[in-house]
Amino acid sequence: MKVLILGGVAAGTKAAAKLKRKDFGMEVKILTKGKDISYAGCGLPYYVGGGIPDRETLIVNSPEKYQGLTGAQVITGTEATSVDFQAKTVTAVQDGQSFVENYDKLIIATGALPFVPKVPGVDLSGVFCMRTPDDAGGLRDYVKDNHCRNAVVVGASFIGLEIAENLHAQGVSVTVIDFAPQIMPNAFDPEMAGYAKRKLKEAGFRILTGNGLKSIEGTGKAAAVETDAGRLPADVVVLAVGVRPATSFLEGSGLEMVKGTILVNDQMQTNIPDVYAAGDCAMVCNRLTGKPQWSAMGSTANLTARVLAKQIVGENAVYGGCFGTGVVRLLEGLNAGRTGLTEIQAKDAGYDPVS
Repeated sequence: MKVLILGGVAAGTKAAAKLKRKDFGMEVKILTKGKDISYAGCGLPYYVGGGIPDRETLIVNSPEKYQGLTGAQVITGTEATSVDFQAKTVTAVQDGQSFVENYDKLIIATGALPFVPKVPGVDLSGVFCMRTPDDAGGLRDYVKDNHCRNAVVVGASFIGLEIAENLHAQGVSVTVIDFAPQIMPNAFDPEMAGYAKRKLKEAGFRILTGNGLKSIEGTGKAAAVETDAGRLPADVVVLAVGVRPATSFLEGSGLEMVKGTILVNDQMQTNIPDVYAAGDCAMVCNRLTGKPQWSAMGSTANLTARVLAKQIVGENAVYGGCFGTGVVRLLEGLNAGRTGLTEIQAKDAGYDPVS
């Protein structure tokens, strides 16, 4: 049996490793767009800040090392462009050349891509997203080489605030803006987010919530951002406004999706026979409410990948759902963690919470 996996960071590599441990004779091949696999995404802000000293420390396994450890084949620099579910083939492109790969079982683990706001200036030099080791390395080098003094982080998400902390630690003046009325929206209730915001402001951060990005200005490179609240100086801009499932190549294929996320059951099976999905491209359910929830977290990717690998080899395994657990470091000595439902989410789900 041949199992083809699209995507090679958390879910893809976990599924491949599990399959080969269960049946080493099985043919398992990973096609992945990037050159890096199995890297520590949560460590990216700390590579920017120097807490992680070199790029190699971020990489859990190189493709060559991973192949040697697991026996799975890894093809990097390869992007899937379409799937023919009836013929059980995937069309992909590598170095500008198109080719077709067949499969018996298909695992879609293409993950997610950074969401880039459609505003002027996002293509200027000095504007960064934060998703890969190359993103982190590019930001780190740019701040150093251009002696940046003012940074604007767009998005008060976990990774946005961690980037802000690491830039601030290097002596850069940091402003964080978010269109939402609070920092870390949907992760914490307003009073908890308000406490964290006050502590960040006391530490020297400028935090502007309820404030949207209108444009990024500059000649050739970023110099300022225009927001709902006015103009802010910015030698460097980081876009941390969220991610979107990397599934556009599957539109119109017959695969059931909602807003780009692939619908699966508790065995990570899609509506197409012999096709599974896991990781940031898949919709799971909340363990408490039983309702669909998109959980773009490495922990969810790893757990769901194990489930589908067991299913493929004939074992009975199910994924019970996510709790939405997450942790974030905001400052030295100030960390935040959450799991389950916020008070607002609990009320919306029909609970009568006490807090």
